[in-house]
Amino acid sequence: MNISELCDIERCGEISFYSGNPTVETTEGIIHIYKNQREVPRCDGMVTSTMLCFFSVPSHITVKDLLRFISPMRNVIEELRIVKDGTPNRYMALLKFRTPEDTDHFYDAYNSTCYNTLEQEVCQLMYVSHVEITHPSIGVAFPTKDLRELPSCPVCLERLDEPVQGILTTILCNHTFHDGCISQVEDTICPVCRYVQSPEILADSQCADCDIRQNLWICLICGHVGCGRYGQKHAQLHFEETGHTFALELGKTLVWDYADDAYVHRLAVNHEDGKLVQLGPNSESGSKKLDLITMEFSAILTSQLESQRAYFESQLDSVTTQSNERLEEMESRVESALSAARTAEDKLSEIIKENGVISRKLQQATSLAQRLQKDLEEERALNKSLLINEKTWRERTEQAESEAKTAREECRELLLNLELRDKLKEIGTNEELTKDELESCEISLQSNNSQKSNRRRRKR
Repeated sequence: MNISELCDIERCGEISFYSGNPTVETTEGIIHIYKNQREVPRCDGMVTSTMLCFFSVPSHITVKDLLRFISPMRNVIEELRIVKDGTPNRYMALLKFRTPEDTDHFYDAYNSTCYNTLEQEVCQLMYVSHVEITHPSIGVAFPTKDLRELPSCPVCLERLDEPVQGILTTILCNHTFHDGCISQVEDTICPVCRYVQSPEILADSQCADCDIRQNLWICLICGHVGCGRYGQKHAQLHFEETGHTFALELGKTLVWDYADDAYVHRLAVNHEDGKLVQLGPNSESGSKKLDLITMEFSAILTSQLESQRAYFESQLDSVTTQSNERLEEMESRVESALSAARTAEDKLSEIIKENGVISRKLQQATSLAQRLQKDLEEERALNKSLLINEKTWRERTEQAESEAKTAREECRELLLNLELRDKLKEIGTNEELTKDELESCEISLQSNNSQKSNRRRRKR
């Protein structure tokens, strides 16, 4: 249902519906909606709406899917009823809530939301003021004015008028169930009357010249679909334009003959011109012709099937050959890929071995470098200690040399003193010396001492 149809419904304020199993009981009525959904009375002291209507629900959404869709707010819903309008492949659902606030919350939560994430169909809700039953069609039964049947769920046999936790679900055939009970039914038909729970999906057929979807006729010659005499008679106009005599009403098995203006019971193909002709039910010659035509058709069909079999066998052989060639090609590609993979694995193993050898060499070189570094540090420490010892011994040597030099000087002075004393003793024994002689003698001794010291130095 598009936006224009919704606007028309809001403008008129009502929509017709029907429900029930046509073979048992049908119910027709009118749903009265608020013309302006934004002006629904919600003030204190006014009657507020406790009913909502799902408009234009797709037929592929089953009752079970719809119950699963509204399950998050199932505690605020009292009753669900499935009804049908004139729109093909669509149906409606009436919801009754416990309080008007629950109705508002449900409307705000679900209006214009998608039924699921896989399609673009959205939920279209409208407030309902009341529902009016206009024409109930009840099957033949005895009057039971003084009797009243206690409602019970046909699945669990529990009372439906007792307060329960859940939704009282009335499907298209007017049978009522608990929502949990109807959700457990595997198929999409009523477990009581075997009628569908929701409208079935019908083929979307319409007249080729107009948009009429009811009372359609299809031409048996070319497949043209047109409306019947209760519409705009496009099927009959097609007969007048093309001369195609026979047409079949969609949904039925009767064939109409426009030439005789009557239904046809037996049709056959004329061998001369290939057209469809009508055969009378009591015509013996027609029966023989029909047998001959059947035999000829069987022979032609057999020959055509044989030719088709040969053709498809040849096609199958060609496809098999191509598939075998492709399979061989793929096998060769797989073999080449496997050989390349094996070569790569061999290279990888060699590289891993070389990497292991290089790693061992690197470890050896690293250990050797560490050992050499350790030896170098030891040599540096030894060299440092030797330099320190050398400096110490050099200082000691210099000190010893200075002490030896001092001792030599003292010895020399001592020797000079001894030599001078001996010299003085020799001179004193001979005669007394004058002061000048003593001075000259001393000088002579110094010169002698200097010569001796020079000789000592030369000896050294």
